[in-house]
Amino acid sequence: MANEFIIIEESLTELDELFSEDFMREYTHFNNFRELTYSGAVFVNWQAKPIIAEKKAFDWCVKGKTHFETWTDMYLAAKAFQQSKAV
Repeated sequence: MANEFIIIEESLTELDELFSEDFMREYTHFNNFRELTYSGAVFVNWQAKPIIAEKKAFDWCVKGKTHFETWTDMYLAAKAFQQSKAV
């Protein structure tokens, strides 16, 4: 079976803004998004444009260190959280 990949179009700075400290403290084991990036389970070039990660490993990391099953679940929740704060 071929590997599937996650492609993230946002920059690391944009991800820091999306995954705010409030969001990260509430839904993960980290104080901010950078802590997640340094947590070590998945090696990702966070400076790349776009950011590409192997889906299975990335989802495994998210599942083990957050309240979410997958990166997609976490990403969509962060978008909703950000929108709820903007209102």
